[in-house]
Amino acid sequence: MKRSSKITALLLAAALLLAGCGGKAGDSGESGEANKKAGKEASADATTMRLEKTVGEVAVWDEEEENVELQEKLPLYSGYQLFTRAESFSWINLDDTKLAKMDKESAASIQKEGKHLTLTASQGSLFFNVTEPLAEDETMEIEFGDMIVGIRGTCGWVSAAAPRAVYILEGTVTCEIPDENLSAQVSAGEMAYLVKSTEDRIQVEPFTRMDIPRFVLDELDSELVQSIPESEPETESLPPETEAADTGVYTLPMSSADFEELMRNSQSDQTITIRAGAGDNTLSVDGFTSISGHLILEEGVNLSISEDAQLNIYGTLDVRSDLSNDGFLWILDGASLQVGGAFANSGMLSNGEIEKGMDETPVETQNCRIVAAQGIENTGYLENAGSIEGSITVNGGNISLMAGNVDRLVLNDGLYIDDGGAVGEFTQNGGKTTSAEQGYRY
Repeated sequence: MKRSSKITALLLAAALLLAGCGGKAGDSGESGEANKKAGKEASADATTMRLEKTVGEVAVWDEEEENVELQEKLPLYSGYQLFTRAESFSWINLDDTKLAKMDKESAASIQKEGKHLTLTASQGSLFFNVTEPLAEDETMEIEFGDMIVGIRGTCGWVSAAAPRAVYILEGTVTCEIPDENLSAQVSAGEMAYLVKSTEDRIQVEPFTRMDIPRFVLDELDSELVQSIPESEPETESLPPETEAADTGVYTLPMSSADFEELMRNSQSDQTITIRAGAGDNTLSVDGFTSISGHLILEEGVNLSISEDAQLNIYGTLDVRSDLSNDGFLWILDGASLQVGGAFANSGMLSNGEIEKGMDETPVETQNCRIVAAQGIENTGYLENAGSIEGSITVNGGNISLMAGNVDRLVLNDGLYIDDGGAVGEFTQNGGKTTSAEQGYRY
């Protein structure tokens, strides 16, 4: 029976078992007799690929997205997808010199054309170990998100979770982002990830022993582990943990996952400040996050909300530099947002709990507030049921003023829906206007 490929509950990992980088591999290979049998039953591109070992709940789909029954040393073919659930792991043997291990709650797929092999990690994490350098006519790539890592003979792991990154334990790899025309060399002891700013780049920096996840440590020998620094070099400033515990101040960089956890553990009466660091100073939100207290992003810290990500504000958010929203930004009743720099909205920006007034005529004005010092440039969807101080320039998309008030509105393109909200000054250079009275509502 066919199943949809859009899975969030299942996760897949391709795991390679040989020693080399790990030195702690499980079962090795098949007997000569078993290899001969596999060679007769499988196509040439799959005879050397097999699911070597599993722990916990692991699922395998074929290229038709049909479930494949698990068996010992299951042959794997191009187009196969693998998934691991909670506390589950899988190891994949690609040809006895190219090995991989999937972490719990991971998802991956295999594509092989002749001597060209691609592993795609779509969720979770994937450990890889190539024990012999590839031949000149061979290629092996690992894809995760927009990033591609070219493997020739090395060991490390990739994380498909935000922020997506590759970590190298031995050797050197080439990390590329073709869509951005970016490339970087990453060597042993270094990790690389994409930095989104005015000029995107691949950031390469050292990592420490503390960054190595448990599922990778289990595959490494002690000598290799000891070769990775135990911690970052000491500096005169207090470490983030001590600094934050004493003052509520954090310094970038900070991953989206760490930011989500920080907000999740904060209190409604707590003030948290995030300040600029030495590197990239864009705080990216890639998941679902809520702000219940008072969050200050100091000058020099830009906020970016990714497509499909969501940030809910129940308290106060003070962004003293730029804010760009490509996802969902909601200012709930009783909350406020202040932006000191450029404010660009190409996603969904909702000032108020709009669903509260869906059946009301007119919609009741809510106690939510946006203060945009340099105005808001809108090309997405903007709904207002509170107050917006500053100008809104509509260059596309929709703006619906359902209640409350806006200081100034400039319509260059897109659609303006006058649905009961007040505008101090309105200028129309293009676009279209409509209203609830004309039969258009929400």
